[in-house]
Amino acid sequence: MLNNTEIPVDNFSIHGNTVKEVFDVPMSVINRPIPSQLDREKVERMKVVLDTPGKEDELTPIDVHHVVYKGQDYYFAFGGCHRWEASKEMGKATIRAKLIDTPWICIFII
Repeated sequence: MLNNTEIPVDNFSIHGNTVKEVFDVPMSVINRPIPSQLDREKVERMKVVLDTPGKEDELTPIDVHHVVYKGQDYYFAFGGCHRWEASKEMGKATIRAKLIDTPWICIFII
């Protein structure tokens, strides 16, 4: 389901700081429980980058929390809203992400 691109990426995230691997995660499996506050200009700039061949890897991968609960895999993203929106508007099937293994209790207590 997930494809590891193994592209070295600068670490700009508190959660993903120790995570080196980057995956192409299907957008359809990622839950985004917090509504985004968007800067439309920023989204449009990211769409230009995503639409330029060879440039899409310039955008920092989003952090996706991977939770296993009762034998099921769940994926949550709380940040990366501009990258997410740009990818969604362009009809991308996947988004570059770092997977952070997260205990289920950290997500489901919210």
